[in-house]
This record gives sequence, C-alpha cells and structure tokens, in this order.
Amino acid sequence: MTSIRFLLLLALLLVHQISSEEAELVLRAEGTNIELGYCFGADYIVVYRCAPEGDQLLGNSSAGNASITPPADLQSRIHINSQQYLLGLQIQHLTHEDSGVYRRECWQNQTLASQYTQQLYVCNEEVASEEILVMEGDAGAELLCNNTSIGLEGTSVRWYHETYPLYKPTLFLDTSVSLHPLLEQLEGFMEVKDNGALLWVDSSMLENNQHYLCHVSQGKNCLSFQSMHPADRGESSDMFASAGDKVVLQCSSDGNDQQWDTPLGRLNSSSVTMYVSFGDKSEDFSLVIPAFSDDLSGEYSCISSSLEVHYVLAVCPRRESQELVVAEGESALLNCDVGKDVSQTVQWHRREPSGKNELIHDSKDETVPIPEDLRGRLSPSENGSSLTISHLEAKDQGTYWCVVLLDHGFLEDDDDDYKEDYEDEGAGEDEFSDGLYWDNTQKCIFKQETRLTSIPINVRIPEPATSKPETSQTDPSGVSNFAGYAVGGGVVVLLVCGGIFAVIAKKRRAKTNATKNMNMNVDPGCTEVLTPDD
Repeated sequence: MTSIRFLLLLALLLVHQISSEEAELVLRAEGTNIELGYCFGADYIVVYRCAPEGDQLLGNSSAGNASITPPADLQSRIHINSQQYLLGLQIQHLTHEDSGVYRRECWQNQTLASQYTQQLYVCNEEVASEEILVMEGDAGAELLCNNTSIGLEGTSVRWYHETYPLYKPTLFLDTSVSLHPLLEQLEGFMEVKDNGALLWVDSSMLENNQHYLCHVSQGKNCLSFQSMHPADRGESSDMFASAGDKVVLQCSSDGNDQQWDTPLGRLNSSSVTMYVSFGDKSEDFSLVIPAFSDDLSGEYSCISSSLEVHYVLAVCPRRESQELVVAEGESALLNCDVGKDVSQTVQWHRREPSGKNELIHDSKDETVPIPEDLRGRLSPSENGSSLTISHLEAKDQGTYWCVVLLDHGFLEDDDDDYKEDYEDEGAGEDEFSDGLYWDNTQKCIFKQETRLTSIPINVRIPEPATSKPETSQTDPSGVSNFAGYAVGGGVVVLLVCGGIFAVIAKKRRAKTNATKNMNMNVDPGCTEVLTPDD
C-alpha cells in the first residue's frame, strides 16, 4: 500500500515538473563552464540574460560576422557553437556574479521553435557525488549533505529530487522555510535531522532511479552543492568508428518511456541519421547508425526507469583492411601495424553474426574476459600487435579488428610516431571540446580490420594473387611442351657430335702409330746407299 501511495505521489510530482514554467535549477562551481542548452536541427540560437533593467542579449548565431557586444562582465568569456544540428552557447570561467536567470531560444524558419529558462547558481565548490547505499531488507537510507557550515547563522539547505524521465530538479525541502517537507504527501516517507544536513528517506523514495541534490547557501551566496544517486546499475563503454561505418549501440528493451539521449537530441523512434531497432519480439532497443560521420561523435545513453547504458562514440581513422584464409585445425595469425612505443593500448574486437561488436583482448587490461568459445585457443602477443587463434574452427571466421589508442597525456609527446597521422584525419575539436566528451576517453590512432576465412582442411588454400608483367600471350602448357622438345633435341645433337668426335680421334691415333713404326725402320747411320732402282 505504501508503494502505491508513493507512486501516486511521484505521478503528481512529474505532472508538476511538466506543467511548471519556472526556470530550471542549474548549479556550477566557480571557475567552471556552462552550456546554456542546445538547439537541435534549428536554424539559429539566441541567448539572453534576464536582468531587472531588461533582457541582455548574449549571443545570436544567425548574426554571422556581425558584431554583437555582450555585457562587459561577460566579454571574452562567451563562445557560440554554430555547428549544424548542434547550436549552443557556452560561458566560461564562471564567477559568483554570473548567477542569475538565462533564457535560450531556438528559431526555425523565422519562428520560435522552443525556449528554455535556467536559474544558475555559481557556488564556491562542488562536493563529490555520492552513491546511495541500500542493503537488502533495509527500510530506507540516509542522505548526508557534506558541508561544515550547515547550522551556522544565516545558512540554509535546500533539497531537490530528480525523477525519470525528465530529471528536472524539484524542490521538496527548504530549511530556511521549515524543517518539514514542502509537500504534505512526503510526510512519513522521510525524517529531517541535523538542521537539514541529514535525511532519512523511505526505500520507496529510492525507486525509479531517483537522484537527489543538496544546495547549501548563506544569504545570497552559494557555498556548495552535492548530488546523490542510486547504485549504478548501468553499463558504460567507449566505442570507436570510422567514417561510413555502420554502428550498433546495444540496449535491451525495458519498460515504458525508454529513450536514447544522443548528441543530436533525444530519440525514441527514428530519424534520418539513426534509428531504434525494436527487434523481433520488442526485446531490443538498440540504436543503429547506418553511416557514421564526425558530427555524430559524442555521448549516447539508453535510459529507462530501471536501466542506463552509456556509450562514448569517437572518431577513429581506418587503415587498409587485410584478408586471411586459414585451413580448419591450423592456427590463424592476425597482425596489427603497431609501433614500438609502449604508451599505447591495443584492443582487439570481433563482430558476432548478430552484428554485436565484442571486445576480446585489451593489452592494458587483463580483466577483459576471453570469450568462452576462444578460451584456451587465443594467444595475444605481449604488446597486442598480433593475435593467434589456434585449432581454427569454422565458426571462428568473420571480421576481427584492432584499435590502437593513445594513453592519456600521450598526445603532447614529441616522439609520437602517430601524432601526424592522427592530425591528418581532420578530427578537429570545436570550441566545446574541452571537457565536453573526451575527459575520460582515449584518443584513437587507427583501426584495422582483418577478414578471416576458414576452409576445410582437405581444400587447397589458394595462393595469394601477385601481379607480374605479361611478356607473352602464349599458352603456358604450349611453352612447357616446347621447352621439353628443345631439351630432348639438344641431347640428341650432343650425342651425335660426341660420336663424330670419337671417330675422328680414333683415326688420328691410328695415323700417329703408323708414323712411329715407319721411323723405326730408317737407317740412322745412312749406311745403306739407295740405288736408282730403289
């Protein structure tokens, strides 16, 4: 019964969020930046700061090169992102004086398509976020707002909660007004302690992936803020794709109001550049990007009331793919053109028949599990530059690829063998790039695919094709026969010539012997006188 009552309360709070026209609360620490919303698919964006003397124009992306002078205190700190499909305005190096109300307008076809108002508080600090721990069987949990100033004169605490799917902060306790919840429906579901620094909340208030936020102020000065969230039940991973690649971001279907948050806005069905794959039995809510491009890089989140799956999709230059044909039962050696520098990570992936991409090895992470079908047969080299699959099976054939990543901080290294190659790919960053997507994402140097084909062991593996200059159009078999006849003829000629030489040599030896015999019969002393008859 308690859960039913609280679900009704959540429904009322959600209706209040949707119908409220109040400015949405935004908290930032001093010295950080803020993006004042985005306009997706609009023609241009206009941003104002609301002031007692009237709205102050901060930026207009349709102005082009025309000079727009923002207020003096914001000059040189405002940057407009004019990328198509992702219009936005950023204020950098925030100060306490920047606290106030801001309005963002999106215009399309000279018509106001949407507007969004934010109440910005710039605080001294942001306290590290904490996870809400609820043990099985516990009736509730304690939420502690960490600030030593709580309880001092003039200090107050405001508590907010954010409910799926809007996650818009909704105020439910303000100690400057009362130590009791602002909504009577919350009585019995929470207990306020230590001047509002500590809350005990019923476990039902932690359902549906609710987040909490405390905001500590002293007068008009914001001292600190801190967020609290349930234990992370989601998954998070980095993915790297090249221009033109088909990308599938996996997510299972889970309840109602499920949606994808993408760099181009919120998506729950389909668009020109991407669509949701609902699967045969509506158990699939994967996001399919038919042809990846640079402007689709960024953060993707599949969100429902009980599930969150996060991806960071980044650009990765592609190198020439390789073909490998190996007989079943033999070993397949997959190579990756990796340099010698140790400040890099090599990942190996494979594509399953279902289209899902699977990480099978990471040279810097020994905790990556080897797929069950490859256990005992997968042998990576020490630096990940090669991968050997022994006792190859028919099911092993498919597409494998290596991804070579720069470790954090390595881009500044002068000895980087790949730095020039990476910069040549034109993966430039816009004015929002610092901290927007890549704080915890490694830079990709390149990816290289190998298409592995297995054939039965009794089938002869074809020799790799090689290009040789053609010297004749003669049939190779005719050339071979002609060569055979020529060799045979040459042997016969040699035998005949050898016989002739032997006969000649024999006759010469006989003549020489006859000459020797005649010389032996001559009178060496010439004692016999020849007569005329002789």
